[in-house]
Formats: sequence, structure tokens, C-alpha cells
Amino acid sequence: MGISASMQRIYALLHQTSSYSYPLLITGETGTGKKLTAETLHSLGPRKSRALVVADFSKMAPTLAESELFGYERGTFAGATHAQWGLLAFAREGTILLKEIGDLPLHVQARVMQMLQDKEFSPIGSSLTLPFTARILATSSRDLQAEARRGTFREDLLLTLNAIHIKLPPLRERTEDIPVLADYFLDRYGGSDQRALKFSSTAMRHLCTYHWPGNVAELEETVRSAISTRSGNTIEVSDLGLTRGSPDDCRWAAGLTSYFDDREREAIVQALRNSQGNKAAAAKLLGIAESALQKRLQYYHL
Repeated sequence: MGISASMQRIYALLHQTSSYSYPLLITGETGTGKKLTAETLHSLGPRKSRALVVADFSKMAPTLAESELFGYERGTFAGATHAQWGLLAFAREGTILLKEIGDLPLHVQARVMQMLQDKEFSPIGSSLTLPFTARILATSSRDLQAEARRGTFREDLLLTLNAIHIKLPPLRERTEDIPVLADYFLDRYGGSDQRALKFSSTAMRHLCTYHWPGNVAELEETVRSAISTRSGNTIEVSDLGLTRGSPDDCRWAAGLTSYFDDREREAIVQALRNSQGNKAAAAKLLGIAESALQKRLQYYHL
């Protein structure tokens, strides 16, 4: 979600590559929305009616990664009292998301690479061969090229996954998207009060000039927390829990916010022109919800 040039390029790339079947790698800092990007790709493509299976290696013990992914035969190891299908089998002709693939052990990386070459795989301890027809999407918060140089990530697997690479920018590099995102989260978590809730101009300036080390995920949590701690219908700086800047910082922030306001207003006006005044179509062009567009229209008195 966003009106920045970087996000518009990503939207175009998502639509362009959604119908492809070969692997795709999504990278970016923690909290930039890699999983959501993968879900969007799946929903836009011809596999959207099929399963989207997620294998999250950041939450999976390294010793379990191979068995969780490929499955296993009964009696393969202690505790294997019955055969178990792996996540690859459940993906079938859909999509499998290999989340934080940089955490995958090297020996399992080798099996994944072999599967991509052969278009088939076998559960651990089984002679049964299963076809692999799902699309692979992979995400990583790590620098996989640096990992490959260190020998902790297979270079051939990186080259295969990197056939298409989507790098998500950190929120601090697309500050003009913050008002749209903040309004979206306000609508999402505002409950029955969402129509009355709004940010004060000072609160919005602080949102736009904070450095957001946790990116969009941190912004989402900040807005959600502010909704629960507010004392009225207007969210103030004190509700955000963000560090105040010095007076000089505030003057700089006000100027920067004015600059971003001008850019955002121009983008909205152009989208309305291109859609001949159709708000739903304009919101789609901007990559935002129609309710978020309506709030920005009110903000700019358009």
C-alpha cells in the first residue's frame, strides 16, 4: 500500500510476474511486508484458487526443517510412529512460501535445489517419488548474497530463486506513504469509532518524521496502541509513544511534511484525472483502499 514511486514500481512488478511459474525472491528489512507481498502475488495469479502453504523457517527448529518440508516415512527416526506428508506435498499445484529461507540448513538447501532441478522429491526414508508442481516464493531479511559468499547459503539456489527479485524499501525511504498507511490502520483497528477517529496535524508530522526501525509492522502496532490509549477522537502525539524531537527537528519535520503533502496531493489529483473522477478506480491506481482515499480527499479538501 502506498503512492510512492518505489511502491508503484513494485505494484507493476507484482502484476507482471503473478502469472509466472518460476521461483521469486522477496527481500527487505523486518516489517516491510514480505509475507503480504507473497500473499498478494498468489492472489493475483492463476493459482489463487489453490493452496498457499507457508513454511516459516524463522520459527522452525533447524533439525525439523527437512522433515517438515519433505515429510517422512514411518520408522524413519525415533518418534516417527506414522508416515507424515510434508508441506511441499500439501502445496500441490498451488504456491509454497519459504519464509526466511536464509535460516534453512545447508543440507536442506541442497535437497530443495535438487527438487527444483528434478521437479520431484521423496519424503525422508521413502522410495516414493512425488511430483513438484507448486510455485516457490521465498523471503529473506538477510543479505543472501553475503551469505553465499560466506558459504552459509548455496549460490546455485540463490541464482535459481533470484530469477525475479522484489526488494521492498524500508518505510523511512517512502515517507510519503505513511499518511495513507496510518489512515488504513486507523480504519482497520478503529472499530465502531473509525469514522470519527483522526490524527492531529502534529501527530501526523511525528509519524512522517520518525525513523521506523520496525517499518510498516511498527507503524501498525503504533496506530493500534494509540487507538487503545487515546482519550478522545483525535490521536495526539502523546498517544503515539514516539520520542519527541528538538524544536529544530520539529521545524524541519513541518517543512518535510509539507513537501510530502504536496507530492501526495499531486499523485491523488493525477489519479482522479486518469480515472475521470471515479474514486474506486483512482484508489486502485494508487494502490490504496477507497476508504483511505476518501480520508485523504477530506484532508486536502478535494
